[in-house]
Amino acid sequence: MTIPNYISIFRLMLVPVFVISLLDFADTGTELSWWTAVGAFLVAVVSDGVDGYIARRFKQRSELGAFLDPMADKLLLVSGLVVLSFSSEHLPQLPVWMIGMVFGRDLFLLLGFFVITHWCGKMKIQPHFISKCATVLQMFVVAWGVLGVEDQFGLETDWLFWWCLAATVCTGTTFLIYFPAGMKQLKAVPASAPSTDQSRRLVRMDFEVDPTTIAGDWKSARDEKDEGT
Repeated sequence: MTIPNYISIFRLMLVPVFVISLLDFADTGTELSWWTAVGAFLVAVVSDGVDGYIARRFKQRSELGAFLDPMADKLLLVSGLVVLSFSSEHLPQLPVWMIGMVFGRDLFLLLGFFVITHWCGKMKIQPHFISKCATVLQMFVVAWGVLGVEDQFGLETDWLFWWCLAATVCTGTTFLIYFPAGMKQLKAVPASAPSTDQSRRLVRMDFEVDPTTIAGDWKSARDEKDEGT
């Protein structure tokens, strides 16, 4: 176990603290719950940058860390988006079209991951710049939605719509990027090509001729020969 892995596990433990506190604030409006949710969210965001820096600086990258780090980010984002999708007098409600785009894209990527892993054995994942922008914008939407309910930070919730729109556009663009990449990996798998037996069967079918057609052609040729004589 490396230090970045411990930090990622700590971030995973912060997710339920963030969710429970935010749900309690959405229901009761308790200021303590709001500050707890804000603290858990900010610590998770800052520690995300810290574990990445340590992994790169001290060469402590690992396969477990490559799994835990994005998992912690995704759980924090998804939980925040889900809570903000509910109607509450204490929290702004995110638009349905953004929630649908984010969850639809994630569901597509999850299904694609299982399909490609099943047939290819291993999926080649190359994070795109647009994907990173989408993640940052989604994180910004959650942060703006949570922090913008109080006057201490001076954030206006009216701007939240435009951040949601930008996050939705970037999220939809990543779908258009990853779909062709996934199809390219599937096409390279030998199992995606026709099997040998099926190819032979198709070849035989191409050369099969109806016997009645042969008999009809032979009879027509004989009649033409008789008329000529």
